[in-house]
Amino acid sequence: MKIDSSFITAAKLNTPVHLINNNAEEEKKSGFQTILDDLMDASNEASKASRAETAKLVTGTLEDFPEYMVTGEKSSILFELNLTVRNKVIDAYNEIIKTQV
Repeated sequence: MKIDSSFITAAKLNTPVHLINNNAEEEKKSGFQTILDDLMDASNEASKASRAETAKLVTGTLEDFPEYMVTGEKSSILFELNLTVRNKVIDAYNEIIKTQV
């Protein structure tokens, strides 16, 4: 039986083990997964900003039209980037599946 270090840490800190394990899982997120998460977060934020600017345009409260255009283009570019990354990941997955062992 392997003893996880989170049990030792939990005992020293008088902290429930499940809280220690959750922190350990967050620390394990690195590399490609973190990049994808950051990309999705940036795309979602840009989309929200674009929707807010569009609402201002429709209601007539928009004061800075160039900012509206920049926000829309940023959202569009991030969406296209997400789509391209998704397609490349799917292509890579299909190539791995085709590999004979």
